Amino acid sequence: MLGALPVLLAAQGMPEIPLPAPLEAPTPVELLPLRPFRVEAGPGLSRVPFDWRGDRVSEQGDLWILEQGAIQAEGLLLLADRIEYHIADGRLVAQGHIRLEGPGLRLRGERLQMDWERRSGEAWALQMDLPPIWVLRSAHVAFTTLRTWSFDAVELSPCAEENPGWKARLSSLKVDLDGFATLWNARIQLGPLPIYYVPYALYPAQAERTSGLLPPKLGMSSTFGTTVGLSYYQAMGNSADATLSPEYFAKEGVLWGGEMRWRPDLTHSGSISGQTIHQRSLDTRRYRYSLKEVWQREDGWQLTADVNQASDNLVDADFGKGIGYLGATSFDSALYLGRSFTFGSLSLSAAEQRSFFYTKDQGDPFYSPDFPASLRRQTLPQAEFRFFPVALLGPLYLDGGIRLGRFAYRIEGSETTPGQSYAWGRQDANTRLHGRLGQWGPFRADFEAMGRATHYGASLSSPVFDPEGGATDTVVDPATSPFQVDGAAATRYLVSGHLRLSGPQVGRSFKAVSILGYKGELKHVAEPYFGWTQTSLYGEAGTLPRFDTVDSFPGVNESASGERSFELGLKQHILGRPGSGAGFADLARLRIATRYHASPIILSDGRYKKGWASVDTDLDVEPDERLRISLRRSSDLGAGGSDDALSLDLKAKDGSRFNLAYFSTGINRFLVRQKGLQVGGIQRAWDDRLRLEFSANYDFHQKGFASSQVALAYVEPCVAYVLKYTHVALNTALVSGGREDRIDLTLTLRGLGDLFSFRR
Repeated sequence: MLGALPVLLAAQGMPEIPLPAPLEAPTPVELLPLRPFRVEAGPGLSRVPFDWRGDRVSEQGDLWILEQGAIQAEGLLLLADRIEYHIADGRLVAQGHIRLEGPGLRLRGERLQMDWERRSGEAWALQMDLPPIWVLRSAHVAFTTLRTWSFDAVELSPCAEENPGWKARLSSLKVDLDGFATLWNARIQLGPLPIYYVPYALYPAQAERTSGLLPPKLGMSSTFGTTVGLSYYQAMGNSADATLSPEYFAKEGVLWGGEMRWRPDLTHSGSISGQTIHQRSLDTRRYRYSLKEVWQREDGWQLTADVNQASDNLVDADFGKGIGYLGATSFDSALYLGRSFTFGSLSLSAAEQRSFFYTKDQGDPFYSPDFPASLRRQTLPQAEFRFFPVALLGPLYLDGGIRLGRFAYRIEGSETTPGQSYAWGRQDANTRLHGRLGQWGPFRADFEAMGRATHYGASLSSPVFDPEGGATDTVVDPATSPFQVDGAAATRYLVSGHLRLSGPQVGRSFKAVSILGYKGELKHVAEPYFGWTQTSLYGEAGTLPRFDTVDSFPGVNESASGERSFELGLKQHILGRPGSGAGFADLARLRIATRYHASPIILSDGRYKKGWASVDTDLDVEPDERLRISLRRSSDLGAGGSDDALSLDLKAKDGSRFNLAYFSTGINRFLVRQKGLQVGGIQRAWDDRLRLEFSANYDFHQKGFASSQVALAYVEPCVAYVLKYTHVALNTALVSGGREDRIDLTLTLRGLGDLFSFRR
């Protein structure tokens, strides 16, 4: 444990690698000018080898005395209540509220005696700050140089408090900042209770980031058995480092893990990390790795990468940190390279979205034995150029772009369905003319038109979607047919237009309003509008893959192929201000609209619709920075279904927060209707010593919680006791030991990390 002290002193500030910045003594401006300030006390004052300033200075023979002052020379600064300097032999004695600082040195104490020229001496009742977070206290220290120290009765902790939550006590400690350190009788105390003891240890002690062993990780689990982990940290100069972190699980084998980080300059940083294990109980290889890279060049080019891969969606829950990291794990990946110019933007992007499914035969496609175990949706890659709007024909503007890309669906098979891969190319070009046609008093007309040409290298093997408006009663196959892109090539040409007429705005003011804690003036503004949308029909729309909105809603105003519709709507705003001297703020926004389809269109989930299709409602309420409510509802009156989304975000002054989201939708990439409730947040109490963090997902179709996590933490200075409960409602062989409910108890020490964990 204590063999890791050099790394604890220098490397625990990671993952961000600090740029090299040697500690400098404060400038004279920070402490008032430290300049030779002569008084009428004789020529001896000119013989002191430093700049000084103080309340009172005197000289008694060869003894020079400064009270309530500071001296500075050659990058070394000393402040004290009383400083005595013996001019004859260069001996210096300081007493009371001592502060000694220099490159790589910050020391406080009550008494200091040293040879000012040789930089040697001793100090009593001292406290030394060790970057990045550590504090060392000692009854006595002797030093031959400012790089070689010998401490007695040492107390070491990452907490600046007088009574830290945990600390290490040593009978003696010798440190050579250019070599090694040796310690005797070291013990770690959790409060008054000693939990580790090491009689002797030797470790590297360079002042900069130093390679070495990190503290061991110990734990117990009813599933994995005893856990022992030992990490090694390797510094690679001032801009990179790496950590190798193997962990041994008595029942499952060795989990090999590691991480490498780099930051060569302020505009470039990145990291790569991963874990892998051949799990004995499952006789399978499980893994998780990620790559992150950010590069923002001064000439405007930007490169970002966020790559995440895993063998299954439970590997993080079984072998990840798991404590204090509540919420769903993302397995999406993205790569972006681009630059903006004065006339447009150019970019190259690649992406992958991966979803895992497991089998429960309950009549739902997600839990059908024929549904794939895993689906990868990939962009491999896509190049895009867009030119910014340019003025054309008065108030009308012209913009457009070109996209060239390759896309793929990769389906991993289940026990009854073999794996398959489908890839196709897509080239898309569009140009758009938009702007205001005119303003006639309170009435306004806006216009938008688009021309689009899209070529597909392959189409669906069978028309999953019915382009004839339901004449053949074709519906979407909920298994793999929407992803089987192995048909003939196709080219789609579309022309789309949208005209919107806005009526006069009508408003009313309300003075001296007091409601739900709000006091002030309110103003309600309403604006009706009428819109007409028409998009040309592509006869083979049912055979086109539905990868993104270019495929599903290629026209303006999010219109589908062959759409002819008109829309009636009402925009409303509630504005407020506390008094007549302040400006109005947009407190709430509400839009209600209905759309009539004169021709049948294909909906995102494979159904078709004609006639009065929906009533759309959008509500956003944000009265202050602590509360936000968002509601969207789209009701399909003909089919009796609806798409709903409600989110609530609430923040408190003490840092507590609450999040609530409700959703019921058929508009998703897998064409399967979903309905559920998500809740999460964190509650703080007792001056932030007690924290409750929770996250839960309730599935209305399954009538139960798909997943939930609750963590209760009691936090003392630099110590946290965390109890976490995890529930996973997936019945799969990859749930270790077949368990769906787990309890973790973890002891976390600041500077050392998770010292001990227990799982059942």
